[in-house]
Amino acid sequence: MEEIKKVKKNHWTQGKVDMATKKINQEIYERNRQAPIHIKIDDMSIFINDKIKRRGIAKGLVSIQEDLNMNLLEAEKKTLKALMSQDKKEQHNYLLEAKYIMKVEIWTDIRFLMVNKAITPGEITELIRRQLEINKDLDKWIFAIKKAISAKG
Repeated sequence: MEEIKKVKKNHWTQGKVDMATKKINQEIYERNRQAPIHIKIDDMSIFINDKIKRRGIAKGLVSIQEDLNMNLLEAEKKTLKALMSQDKKEQHNYLLEAKYIMKVEIWTDIRFLMVNKAITPGEITELIRRQLEINKDLDKWIFAIKKAISAKG
């Protein structure tokens, strides 16, 4: 008789995801909660990738999806650097870079996906709504930093 080898599968249950998120948030933010702007960027990423995956994206559009994901990660990194920085001018620069990525880079990719019918006009409307929420949060943050900079100098 052959021995059946059991392979331990690593299933990401919701409990495991929640625990991993809590550990990451403790390390990065030194608190249990994640910054709302990162939650919104994550939700936008999940939304767009889920829609593309369900539809079965054409081979030519895979590089656009990868570029979109890289830009979302880059925007998240910039906001994270702004959170971790103590220098207000540096925070301001990071947030302006993140805003540029969200406004130009990501929307170029989304527009390309729409033109090539990888996502529908209804999904575009949802992405616009999410983009406006992220943009509003970035604007509030930038305004608060500008106010702090002008108060100092």
